Amino acid sequence: MSTCGSVMEPIGYFQRPNGEYVIVHMCLGCGFERFNRIAADDDFDLILSLSAQVPRTSYEVKAQRLEALLEKQQEQWDVEEAG
Repeated sequence: MSTCGSVMEPIGYFQRPNGEYVIVHMCLGCGFERFNRIAADDDFDLILSLSAQVPRTSYEVKAQRLEALLEKQQEQWDVEEAG
């Protein structure tokens, strides 16, 4: 679950360099992403029917989110300085 408490939906999958498959879930409320390793009882054909995603770590996703937040904050500061 994300911190906003909204529903998480599977949006894709990727394969790690070690061969492990991971399902990507995204929060429908805030866009938070969570990575979950597949389980033995998961329907592998259903997983492969999801869109293939670029392999990434949760660290990379957090860094991208932080960069976007900092850019937005910089834009606000620029507007305040110009105004």
